[in-house]
Amino acid sequence: MDKILTALGIDPLYILISLIGFVALAYILVNFAFKPILGTLDARQQKIVGDLDEAQSRKDEMVRLQAEYSTRLAQIEDEARDKIQAAVKEANAAKEEILVRAREEATHIVQRGREEVEAERSKALVESRNQIVDLATTMASLTVKETLNASGQVRIIDDVIAGIGKNGSLN
Repeated sequence: MDKILTALGIDPLYILISLIGFVALAYILVNFAFKPILGTLDARQQKIVGDLDEAQSRKDEMVRLQAEYSTRLAQIEDEARDKIQAAVKEANAAKEEILVRAREEATHIVQRGREEVEAERSKALVESRNQIVDLATTMASLTVKETLNASGQVRIIDDVIAGIGKNGSLN
């Protein structure tokens, strides 16, 4: 084998030195370069896994919050709908109360009008009776003044009726 190496121009001592240099370089690289690089890569991988776990947990939290907000929004909409319905009911009740009061007031006004009409009618009847009494008194006094014959009575009645037609009263 020495002859082949010599024929090729390779010195076995150089191969041995190169081999020792290679092993020393490999040892140095493994202990001082690869281990720190692998440690850094492992730390980086752990950080990425941690970040992914944190991102997943944040995503889960976001989904939970979104569901919670959706539920709360639905509750708020229900509350708003209930408040609107309550306000409509309250407005309808107030409207009904106003209508009832208006009907009662209208009934009172009509009743008062009827009472006033009845009072005016009674007053007119009393006044008519008084006029009739005055007419009868006037006729009686004129009859007493005149003789009690039939032609005189007819003339007195005609005079009284003509007097009423002229001025609208008995006097």
